[in-house]
Amino acid sequence: MSWKAEAHKIYEARMVKEALAKLAGRVDLKTLPFSEEELHTLAKRARESFRGRERNRERFDKYKAHLSAIHGKEIVETISIALVEINNALGYEEK
Repeated sequence: MSWKAEAHKIYEARMVKEALAKLAGRVDLKTLPFSEEELHTLAKRARESFRGRERNRERFDKYKAHLSAIHGKEIVETISIALVEINNALGYEEK
């Protein structure tokens, strides 16, 4: 992996971590029905969908549908909307 790709990977991981920290400021993550891995994956897919490609948006939607089948649509939509708002704010700060 090139140094640029490695730096981008580290940066994106940091942004996902920051989004989760901001989400923790909005809601108590321990009360959510998601496992830590599910929540991290949801945040990662939200970040990927924010960055662009239609394929990434579809992947995010599929993961939301998967979690909705397990945990219920309402809670998944609430957290997804919060993550999208957080990513939009972080994206504004990036510019």
